[in-house]
Amino acid sequence: MTVSEDQLSLVPGKKKRVKAEVPIANVDPVAQIAIDSSLPHLDRLFDYAVPEKLDTQAVPGVRVRVRFAGKLTDGWLISRSEQSDHPGTLAAITNVISPEVVLLPQILELSQGVAHRQAGILSDVLRNAIPNRHAGAEATVFSGAPEIASATTGAWQDYVGGSALIKRTIAGEQPRAIVTTGTDDPAELLAQYAMAVACSDKGIVVVVPDRAAIDRITACLTALGCPSASVASLAADDGPATRYRNWLSVLRGTSRIVIGTRSAVFAPVTNLATICVWDDWNDSLADPQSPYWHARDVAVLRSSQQNTALVLIGATMSVEACALMPWVAHVAKSREQLRNESPKVRSALDEIGERTNPAASGARIPSIVLQTMKSALLTGPVLVLVSRVGYTPRIICDTCRTSPSCSVCSGPLMQTARSSAPACNLCGHLETTWHCKKCQGTKVRAAAVGSERTAEELGRAFPGIPVRSSTSDHILRTVDSRPAIVVATAGAAPIATGGYAAAILLDGNAMLSRPELSATQETFAKWSECVSLVRATGDVVVVADSEHPAVQALIRHDPAGFAQRELDQRTQVSLPPAVRLAALTGEADDVQEAIAMLALAPEIMQRGPVPGKDSQVRMLLSCDRRLGLQLSAQLKAMTAARSAKHKGGSVNVRIDPQNL
Repeated sequence: MTVSEDQLSLVPGKKKRVKAEVPIANVDPVAQIAIDSSLPHLDRLFDYAVPEKLDTQAVPGVRVRVRFAGKLTDGWLISRSEQSDHPGTLAAITNVISPEVVLLPQILELSQGVAHRQAGILSDVLRNAIPNRHAGAEATVFSGAPEIASATTGAWQDYVGGSALIKRTIAGEQPRAIVTTGTDDPAELLAQYAMAVACSDKGIVVVVPDRAAIDRITACLTALGCPSASVASLAADDGPATRYRNWLSVLRGTSRIVIGTRSAVFAPVTNLATICVWDDWNDSLADPQSPYWHARDVAVLRSSQQNTALVLIGATMSVEACALMPWVAHVAKSREQLRNESPKVRSALDEIGERTNPAASGARIPSIVLQTMKSALLTGPVLVLVSRVGYTPRIICDTCRTSPSCSVCSGPLMQTARSSAPACNLCGHLETTWHCKKCQGTKVRAAAVGSERTAEELGRAFPGIPVRSSTSDHILRTVDSRPAIVVATAGAAPIATGGYAAAILLDGNAMLSRPELSATQETFAKWSECVSLVRATGDVVVVADSEHPAVQALIRHDPAGFAQRELDQRTQVSLPPAVRLAALTGEADDVQEAIAMLALAPEIMQRGPVPGKDSQVRMLLSCDRRLGLQLSAQLKAMTAARSAKHKGGSVNVRIDPQNL
């Protein structure tokens, strides 16, 4: 009697043979492959046979190409084993794309943790963690890591706990800290910290919001005498060849200091000692594509998994960082020293200002602002922060206050200059014969004022003073110390030599009243950034309600107190980061089906559904943070099950969404 393959596998002591169409490797002939696919039900490992000719190249961590569903597909070789549970014939790996081992075990573990936390797909995370291969860059021969002779840490001496943070990091004790810098330059602090870590033959990752921050830290490192070969810049705008070459220099141990945008948090640094995140409140650190991870959350997870130090640094403290206390410590200057080194901040709408000028509460630029600017322009430049770009980005009918719309596409209208006809913000159509459909009026007025009109008005108010503009479409990096008016939007304020003589923060109430969960925090952070650019003897005037908690915290220079207050308020209404929250968005029937498949525990709170755009609805699920991973696992299983059935529309799942 003959024994079949299936029966042979059940015989004790007998190992099932691996069947394949080509000669296979003698040792560990089965490879577990993660397919590069965004389909949730394919987010698992598939067994493939390792051809004998690829035995030495097909090692865990390399890129491979396999045939899947009749098509050649890229994938990652995760591991190899002696046998497979698959009862049939295994397909063989087509080829190894590159013998370079790029998916290190610690990066794989981190990516799996991110995918699990965000209820996402591993391959989506790996696309961010490892840049696309570039054959020319892969052929680069790197020299050994250059030595860094010495490092200075003088900028940290005045910080309570600053010296201890550096010493414990070098000693490998994994300290975790939130550093609020006040009026100091975070780039200088990070450069000194990075040099001290690199001097001890350890690695450091510094994650920043944008290219300007990379350039600032790099310039500080160069001024400190750091060898350029020890620093690797990882940013999406570097181009595929440069980015992959820099990434390989980190992988092969040449560069110990990594500075980059959000994806740099995955960098494969040798002997990693610490991870730093600059301005973790900034929304540019959140990936806009599924699974919507945030660099701060990945840094926290990596610090925990790999036992490294963690530093969240910036002019302010985010609510999410505050929620990590007491797991992290607060490092800052003493209150007395901070007040002595910071400019004086006041509200233009406080009791004194309103008593002096009763009409100030209704004016966009009260008289106290003009008086402060006049005095400050005698000694240096003045920064004016505005909330919008353009001339008049939003207009209304001068008679009935109705918002006008385009006659072609029904889009909102704006004005691009003082005497220009209303133009559509979407299609650009000029309404040369516009009239109000409600009252037949022909005149419009500004409902919102942008940077261009602000610059025009201030230019007329201060003749002879140069007015410069810095916005998202044209950013100035620096200005000199000569008297000038610099009109800037948030995040585009240039650095002035010697600091600004004054800063004017306009449109405060409009920025604070945006219908977003993070509106108050982002406004306070942008204000704090502007305050940090003003010299200690300067003045800051914020045009906003003086009784608002954000304004009061700015006046007191109290970022920690502001963050704690925000956290307390979110705790009372069960919003992140006090709880773990998942937002499900889709058609009403699809969302209802998804909720029915979850079998939610009684501890999970449901809110909604709430109507959204294009007939979609949104459902919110929130729970205690200790149940967060359990909720994410259920959501991931539900998404995979619905994807496998190929029925109904998709349901978008976001964990702790940034804008709610």
